[in-house]
Amino acid sequence: MNNHRPTTTIDFFGMYLAHDACMRDLIRLTAAVAENRLTEPSVRTGWETFRRQLDRHHSTEDAALWPLVRAAITDPADLTILDEMEAEHGDIEKLLAAVESGIAAPGSDRGLAADVDALAAALDTHFTHEEQSALPLIDRTVGASGWAAFGTEMRKRNGLRAVTEYLPWALDDAPAEAQAKMLDFLPTPIRLLYRYVLEPRYARSRRGWR
Repeated sequence: MNNHRPTTTIDFFGMYLAHDACMRDLIRLTAAVAENRLTEPSVRTGWETFRRQLDRHHSTEDAALWPLVRAAITDPADLTILDEMEAEHGDIEKLLAAVESGIAAPGSDRGLAADVDALAAALDTHFTHEEQSALPLIDRTVGASGWAAFGTEMRKRNGLRAVTEYLPWALDDAPAEAQAKMLDFLPTPIRLLYRYVLEPRYARSRRGWR
């Protein structure tokens, strides 16, 4: 977890939680590659979940968040930040494709470990850039109301099924205080669903991944 995140009026807790979960999964993938465990079902499931969650994270930003912020700014320096966010997404997608190819044919790509390292480095750099530059930009332009509108649009685009996967994925191995904070946001029925259905089901299918 990044302990040097900027102070903002908006609580970007959900964004940070997703960033931390992505980096956690790449640490697990690095270990799986080193231990030659790519054919294990739980490793494949862990990778596929990571891939879906990152794709939803970035595609929803590109479609619904950055255009919202872009419409609210005129400063060329601020526009450059948004251009960089979108370009970094494209670069990361290429790295993801390289890793995907290596995982699909384990043993045939001796460069897979290096590809995973490159992906982890690029994603860490991107998340840090986003947290230090883009999130404060959101805070001082569209503000809390714009951020809330993005959250609504994200839930609409991704649907309930995505949320039921996101919760156990984001909270997997998260600090106790982060888990408690997220669960406090949820209505009681969803909180109970998470505790008794979603989290146990998630854990069962990923024993070798976690």
